[in-house]
Amino acid sequence: MVELNGRRCIIDKQRYPVNGDTVLIDMSGMYEWAMIMIHPRRIITDDGAFLMDDLLEDIAVVGEVTHEITSLYADDDLPI
Repeated sequence: MVELNGRRCIIDKQRYPVNGDTVLIDMSGMYEWAMIMIHPRRIITDDGAFLMDDLLEDIAVVGEVTHEITSLYADDDLPI
């Protein structure tokens, strides 16, 4: 399980991602959630940046997101 930027996800390091999968990437030591596109080869980060061509050389896919964990309980002072 990895928690990053307010998201908690379970990643599988052994599974090969396919077109449209959400993945955890390592960009020169900085981790980021992203969507991977196989054809054409590009990566779209959570903040909307497109990474293509030469920018992909410094990026490593850490693993594919298999599940996202969300909290069912919220600290609400005025429940319905």
